[in-house]
Amino acid sequence: MNRRNIIIISVLCLLAVPSLYFGLKKVQEYKKTVQISVTDLQENNDNQQIEEEEKSIEKAVNNDNAEVVENQEKEIAAPKVPEKVIEEKRVEPKKTNPPAEEETKVEAGKIVDKLISWGFTKSSGRTIDTVIVHSSYDALGDDPYSVSGIIAEYKQYNVSAHYLIARDGTAYRLVTDQNIAWHAGVSKVPDGRTNVNDFSIGIEMINTKDGKYTDDQYSALNSLIATLKKKYKIKYILGHNEIAPDRKTDPWGIDWNKVNR
Repeated sequence: MNRRNIIIISVLCLLAVPSLYFGLKKVQEYKKTVQISVTDLQENNDNQQIEEEEKSIEKAVNNDNAEVVENQEKEIAAPKVPEKVIEEKRVEPKKTNPPAEEETKVEAGKIVDKLISWGFTKSSGRTIDTVIVHSSYDALGDDPYSVSGIIAEYKQYNVSAHYLIARDGTAYRLVTDQNIAWHAGVSKVPDGRTNVNDFSIGIEMINTKDGKYTDDQYSALNSLIATLKKKYKIKYILGHNEIAPDRKTDPWGIDWNKVNR
């Protein structure tokens, strides 16, 4: 190769280097422009999507607000129905005061059932031929003549009688005749028999140790004795003190002349 050609090639190379440099630079700027454009496009798409979502939300909110306003307008327009007020009426139970003992007074000798659940042995078909008369009073309460008080004492000591004659002459039946009431205790009748409860009827008369029996009580006692004599073959009518003289002194102050033995 001659010198002339070498010079030409060298010049061309020198001219080509700037062109290549500027060409590469333009390519880089183009890529950068394209990248910026793509980014802008994505941002525009994102912004457009956000705007559309915001519009949807705003539309939904507007619809809800419109519905609320519509409902409020309907409530305002619709006539209000007055609420029903239910008035509860309290029905007070009728108060019934238990009748006082003096209010339950009946004809002297009238038998009133007031059966108890203690102080006796159940029995059937026993032979009854004796009547034992006792007396008792309420030693624990304020009223010595209280029927309920005396019965409460019987329960406390687990004893009983078949009948209890109150001051007004009412005869309360506490134990039925066929059952064995625990009233006599250790005792013996004139014919020598013991276990007197087994074949006797016990009658209590309400009275204190220094008191007197009422006429109604004597009348009730005689009426009851007459009834028992019609039902059973009564052999003895005795006081508690007569079958247990070492232990008992009742019936206190009784006038046997007034008793139909």
